[in-house]
Amino acid sequence: MSTRRIVSTIPRGETLTPAPVHQAQTTPTQQETNVPTPDPNDPAWVYPSEQQFYNAMKRKGYQPDAQSMHTVVSIHNAVNERTWSLVQKWEATLHDCPNPRLVRFLGRPDDRSPRALFNEYVLMKSPPFDRHDWVVDRGDGVERRYVIDFYDGNPQTGGFTGSQKSKKPVSMHLDVRPALDDPMAAVDRVRMGFREMLPGIFGELDELQKNNKSLGRKMTMLQPKAAASAAASDKAYADCTKTRS
Repeated sequence: MSTRRIVSTIPRGETLTPAPVHQAQTTPTQQETNVPTPDPNDPAWVYPSEQQFYNAMKRKGYQPDAQSMHTVVSIHNAVNERTWSLVQKWEATLHDCPNPRLVRFLGRPDDRSPRALFNEYVLMKSPPFDRHDWVVDRGDGVERRYVIDFYDGNPQTGGFTGSQKSKKPVSMHLDVRPALDDPMAAVDRVRMGFREMLPGIFGELDELQKNNKSLGRKMTMLQPKAAASAAASDKAYADCTKTRS
């Protein structure tokens, strides 16, 4: 199994020390050669290697298949990238923050969120197989927590035990939303809910707002030129007046 660790696209919060990237393979694969190296001034989270993932599963009591680790780790990394893209969507859409940072995360597979409990016992849906809490920073030093429930979209997906491989592709549903730690988080949920129900209306409003911002930037750029032109015109008028007099 590989000990190569892949650098994610998830920026690490400034409060944590960046982890090293181990390159045990002397001949990297095509995928690995395209992976960016971490910048000390802008570090990113680094995913565990296949060997680390295998060892962690053994410690937790699973019986992982060593030959499946490449697939398992690839799925793990892809799910985390998808999760982060959904967090970015909340931050960019509602708070105009396209570049938040992940400060820390916590796995809570045994803790059901209120929404998960409602879905399971009221709506009679399957419970999530995992839960994470991700804490992000928008750059203002204030930490904001997101709750992520992971639902298995295909109960026949296998791979961890290696006893029986599923013929169906892996699918899962990610329920990502801000934790209700303050009133603004509840407001954000309502705002995003309306956006999802009325995508056409809010899409037009977003486009209009984007055009207004673009127009505002252009006007700001033109103001110095307009002021210089007005000053030149005033000077020319003054010179003309002096000549006539």
